[in-house]
Amino acid sequence: MIDISELEQYFPKPGESISEGKYAFKVSIDQDSDAEIFIINLRITQEDTKEDHLIKFRIGLGKDRKTESEIHDTHKPHFEIDIYKREKTAFSATAYFTFNEATDDELMDYAKGTVHLICDMLDIFFEKHGLDKQHIIKIVYEVQVNEELAKFEPILIDALYECYKKSDLVVREGNERIVIKTEHNLGKYLDLPDLQPLYLPLMEKIKNENKQPKEK
Repeated sequence: MIDISELEQYFPKPGESISEGKYAFKVSIDQDSDAEIFIINLRITQEDTKEDHLIKFRIGLGKDRKTESEIHDTHKPHFEIDIYKREKTAFSATAYFTFNEATDDELMDYAKGTVHLICDMLDIFFEKHGLDKQHIIKIVYEVQVNEELAKFEPILIDALYECYKKSDLVVREGNERIVIKTEHNLGKYLDLPDLQPLYLPLMEKIKNENKQPKEK
């Protein structure tokens, strides 16, 4: 299995909650001693929950212990997006992109792509929510990530596209399991302002592939 410890160097305080404005940011990088179970993710929560528009989401790559889950195979490597938003009504869902046949080298590429995507997410989030972008360095070393890991994000997007194409993208909404097979359903769950760094390139990939002539 992969060793994600080398990715800690890109974050000044992994595992710690960092407050900026009315938001809390936490990057988690963890792995068990057998290197079989691992997680790398970004969690953003809105600390002021009195507002009508509550923001809370998490994205990341991981592999869990096997459970009896009817939603997805927890023991297989997967990219996960946990979304919660409160406007007029509360909405929550979790999307799972499962990598059924990824090699260790591929998983490491996806992990590096995830770090770069986290960096992109933070950059867009700070801009959209009026936070001082100079403070991103409290959470991630943006310059180093862009210099060293930018090439891995398209690799991750390609892998997520393959999950979509092979029906290995499922969403849990309540107790319901929904296999995402259409652009409409993909947009329903992922076309959110804070998820644009992931959603837009993934949708562009889908649209470009759909334009390709079919093999006879």
